[in-house]
Order: sequence, then structure tokens, then C-alpha cells
Amino acid sequence: MNQVLWELPVPSSALTRGPSFAALLKRECELSFYIESEDGDKKAGILFDGVEAYKCTHMTARSVEMINTAYDKLVRLDDSPWLAKVKVNSFAYYTKRQGAPKELQHLMICFDDGPCYEFICVGFKPF
Repeated sequence: MNQVLWELPVPSSALTRGPSFAALLKRECELSFYIESEDGDKKAGILFDGVEAYKCTHMTARSVEMINTAYDKLVRLDDSPWLAKVKVNSFAYYTKRQGAPKELQHLMICFDDGPCYEFICVGFKPF
């Protein structure tokens, strides 16, 4: 069963700017957006760490299931075929280097009118 991990502080239809995606150094990715506050626009978002893979699906390519599952919320998808495939490749990599494989998860979030972002990563931190 999918688990909701975090919800947007406001409906995505009320964002004043964004969402914006950035691939950062050290296998981090950031989704940022702006919400209206008493002091004007305030930047908020999510930082993903230990990112092994990510994808973005725009409005017309999103499925109803994607929207129903992750609209305005970050969810962990269980039993994901994409996650299983990445874990196989990751396990082989770490086994060759005698290191412990990282515990990966498949996370998804959809915004109003798209896009829908998915990450295979170790974790996340809202800001």
C-alpha cells in the first residue's frame, strides 16, 4: 500500500510560482515553489538525497492513477517495477565495491496541471 509522507502546505493550484526542478551536486535534486505569505512570496520545496533516478511526466502524459495517487502530496510507492529494476542494478554496483547497498524508495508527487515528478532515492527533506 502506498504511504503519504508529506503534503503541500497549500493546494498546488495556489502556488504563485513553480514548481521548479533542479538536479544538484552529490546526487541531490530539488523541487521548489513559491507560496503566498504575509511577507510576500515565500520559497518552499523538497530536497531529495541519494537520488539514483528521476523522471518527469507532463500534464497530457499523466495517468489518472498518477493524479489520484500523488496529487498535492509526496507518496512512497510500494511494489514499484521501476524501483525493483533500479535496486537490482544498485545491488550489483555495491556488491562489486563491497559496500552496503542504500535503502532506496520510489517517491512521487503531482502538481496541478502537471508535472508529476518521481524519484528513486534514499530520502527527502521539506524546506
